[in-house]
Amino acid sequence: MAKSVIKPIIQPVKRLILRLSSLGDVILATSALETNLLGEGQTHCQTDWVTGAEYAPLLRGHPRITKLWEFDRRLGFWGWWELSRLLWQKKYDEVYDLHRSLRTRLLRLYFIFWGLKEWTTLPRWKVIQKQYLRRIFYFIFKKYFPRRFRPQPMRRQFAKAVGGSGDEKTDLSHLLKISTPVDILKEFSIETRPTYFCVMPSSRWSAKQWGTEKYFQAIQSLGIFPVILGNDSDFESHRLVELLKYHWIPHLSGVGKWDLIQVAQVLSGSKEYFGNDTGLAHLAEALGKKAYVLFGPTTPDLGFGPWRAESLAMGADLWCRPCGKDGRTCHRIFARYACMKELSVDQVVGKIRQSQ
Repeated sequence: MAKSVIKPIIQPVKRLILRLSSLGDVILATSALETNLLGEGQTHCQTDWVTGAEYAPLLRGHPRITKLWEFDRRLGFWGWWELSRLLWQKKYDEVYDLHRSLRTRLLRLYFIFWGLKEWTTLPRWKVIQKQYLRRIFYFIFKKYFPRRFRPQPMRRQFAKAVGGSGDEKTDLSHLLKISTPVDILKEFSIETRPTYFCVMPSSRWSAKQWGTEKYFQAIQSLGIFPVILGNDSDFESHRLVELLKYHWIPHLSGVGKWDLIQVAQVLSGSKEYFGNDTGLAHLAEALGKKAYVLFGPTTPDLGFGPWRAESLAMGADLWCRPCGKDGRTCHRIFARYACMKELSVDQVVGKIRQSQ
């Protein structure tokens, strides 16, 4: 008689990822989902994620996220305290803090408090390294600082923090299953124009903006059909649309009209992305698109440069770069913000043409 084999019951490993903001960081952090985080099979692992409510649409429906916890920052301290209580009740085995903020530190203290109170084993807690020393020395010595000691790409850091090799990519292709880009384009009657560029001239930080007139001249020189992106509050995007209208140049404006999902759909149908160093550049690459990204006070070596081999980062060759994360610390007495002002249209257009 054959002996029956009793298979051991495998308890699911419950993991929690913490990354609340910002847009670019949340997108780059999804490289952690492309690692062996799920183990031998998705049925034996639960991977949950905590993020800010404004960025949650990008992660909803992701095939590797079991449950998405959305936190509205307007709820303040008590809202976070209540969410911490709910997270504690889930009894996670592992927590990966890919944010390392005050909120995530408070969450860890909450877990420690209740762990001691209930005599319960605490989850294994892994915190990402933010490379503070590498950035400080890079800011001091700038381009003379050896490249191997500069900050590592954050996409690699996020993946390695959860046990990956660091070679994992970001992939948000699940966003395209919600609907098709053509549906949005038909609404604006440009479905007969299959070749278009997504252009993002705005940035949260004014020092990281190249300038409306320069984007306008570049569009003219390249002869592209531009789809302008941006929110209602993005002044540079509005200005560029007005310039294009005034000169009767064919274009499409999505400024203030589309949410993140719709922007992702439009990006997926574009030929390439052209714009400032913003989260939308990372979104374009996560959707498989080539990105032309302009850097001013920052540089790609700060950890947020484009990662696709075909993408291109451009910036002026100045001794003072990088000076900070957003340009607010520009220390030039004269010719302030020269990093963007000295990046000419001819330089940018020439490099784009060479790479096509």
